[in-house]
Amino acid sequence: MSGQPTVYVVDDDGAMRRSTCMILEASGFHYQAFESALMFLAEYQRGSPGCLILDLHMPGMSGMELLQKLVDEQVMLPVIVVSGTGTIPIAVQGMKLGVEDFLEKPVHPDTLLRKVGEALANDEKRRAESAELDTIRQHFANLTAREREVLQFIVDGLPNKLIARRMDISIKTVTNHRANLLEKGGAVNPADLLRLYMLINPPDAPVR
Repeated sequence: MSGQPTVYVVDDDGAMRRSTCMILEASGFHYQAFESALMFLAEYQRGSPGCLILDLHMPGMSGMELLQKLVDEQVMLPVIVVSGTGTIPIAVQGMKLGVEDFLEKPVHPDTLLRKVGEALANDEKRRAESAELDTIRQHFANLTAREREVLQFIVDGLPNKLIARRMDISIKTVTNHRANLLEKGGAVNPADLLRLYMLINPPDAPVR
């Protein structure tokens, strides 16, 4: 899903929530504010670009519980925790859950805006990388069974002559398969083909 990046503010403290929104609005950021984690979950559309400014201690679902739920549902939204009661163990736990920054209340407006800008930039970069990987996966998904077999031999480091022998085909046919692999894979040369393959396949994984 694409669209304008949104800064989601989740804080049960009304005064703090309004203050944060005023800072964001004055700097031209698009935002949505929620007084509880459950309200945020009810409104957030999965895949929407942006970042989350989150308080930790809230009635109902806490900030840490919301973080865990986002992780469980694989929601890749950059999170900035803003809290007045954070501790080192909580900070460590939050980092394990993917929190980008911990800020202590009250936060200086310049610091908040800088961190929001960094979070949005990171979100944009991650989305671009994810889109690139999706394109690469689609390229490889279009390979024929024979081309996948040749690709696996290439990944294993076999030269054309040995590939031809293993597959009981001519070297010319192997060369043709290689050319098709470059074209379908969107690669400029064999080294680039391997690079693209390694981006979407862990070491020693079979060609999919």
